[in-house]
Amino acid sequence: MLIRSSKIIVATIFTIFSFYSVQVRADENMRGVSNDDWRGWGILSGGKGYSASPLGQVHYRDVGPRDYMHPIVLLHQSPMSMIQFAGVQNELVKLGIRSITIDTPGYGNSDRPPHQPTIQEYAANLVHVLDHLEVRKVLIAGHHTGAQIAASFAANFSDRVIGVILHGAAQFTAEERKKYQSYKFKPRTPTLDGSHLLDSFNLLPMTNQEQAILNARTWLSITSFIQGPDIGHWAAFQYDMTSDLEAINVPGLILTDTEDDVHYIDVRVSKMRPDFEYRVFSEGNLLEFMAQPKRWALIADEFSRDIMK
Repeated sequence: MLIRSSKIIVATIFTIFSFYSVQVRADENMRGVSNDDWRGWGILSGGKGYSASPLGQVHYRDVGPRDYMHPIVLLHQSPMSMIQFAGVQNELVKLGIRSITIDTPGYGNSDRPPHQPTIQEYAANLVHVLDHLEVRKVLIAGHHTGAQIAASFAANFSDRVIGVILHGAAQFTAEERKKYQSYKFKPRTPTLDGSHLLDSFNLLPMTNQEQAILNARTWLSITSFIQGPDIGHWAAFQYDMTSDLEAINVPGLILTDTEDDVHYIDVRVSKMRPDFEYRVFSEGNLLEFMAQPKRWALIADEFSRDIMK
C-alpha cells in the first residue's frame, strides 16, 4: 500500500514539474515547427460540405452570414479548385457577405463525373448544389471556365440569379475553339528530377515576381497535379458562349486583366453587351486577383449593392 502511494506521489510531482518547466503549446502564429507563414489548405477553414448531384459529389465551401439575401457563387478556372477564390471568399466574410465556392466536378475535392460534361451540364449541375443549400437566388461569378459556366447558368436559369460577374469571359469564336482544341498540353507524368513540377510552375511568363503572385503560381501547379483528366478545358474549348451571352437578362460585370490571354476577348464581349459594366481589374495576368483578393471582394460588393438598389 505504501509503495503504491509513493508511486502516485512521484507521478503527481513529475506531472506538476513537467507542466511548469515545459509548457507544450503552439506558438502565437500557429506555425508549429514551420519557419514561414504558408497556410496551405488551412486558408479554406470552415464551411465545407458536399452535395449530391448528377455529376457526382460536389465539394463546396459556404461561409458568411446565414441571413444574407443573395449569396455570391464563385466558380474557378480550369485547372484549379476553389482555392483560387479562397482569399476573395475570406475577404467577403469580413464585408458581411455570404459566398459559396464550388469545386467543379473533376477538380479539387469534387468527384470525377461519370462522363465528360459540357459547360451547359456543369451549369445545370449547380442547381442541385443550390437546392441542397436551400439557396434560391445568387450573384453568380466565375473566372475563365468558371465564367463560361456562370454565363450558361445566368442564361438558362435566370430565375436563380440577380447578376453575373465574368472575369476573363472566354467567349471563343469557332476559329478560336478550333485552335484551342488542337493545342497539345504537356504531360504531367512525374519525372526523376522533378522537372515536371518546375515546368508547371513556369507555365506563365514571370513578369510579376511579388510573393502573392508566386503563391498563386504555386497553387496553380499544385492543383494541376491534384486533378485528374483536364475535362474542364475540354468543355471550355467546345463551348460557344454567344447565344447564352445574348440571353442573359440580368445585370452583368466584365472584369479583365490586360496581360491575360483572353483580354482581347473581354474587350469583344464588352462590345457585344454594352449594357454590362466593364472594368480593368489589373495590368497583370490571370492570377492577379488571387494576389488582390480584397480589391476583388470590394468590387463584387459594390456591384451587388448596385443591383440591390
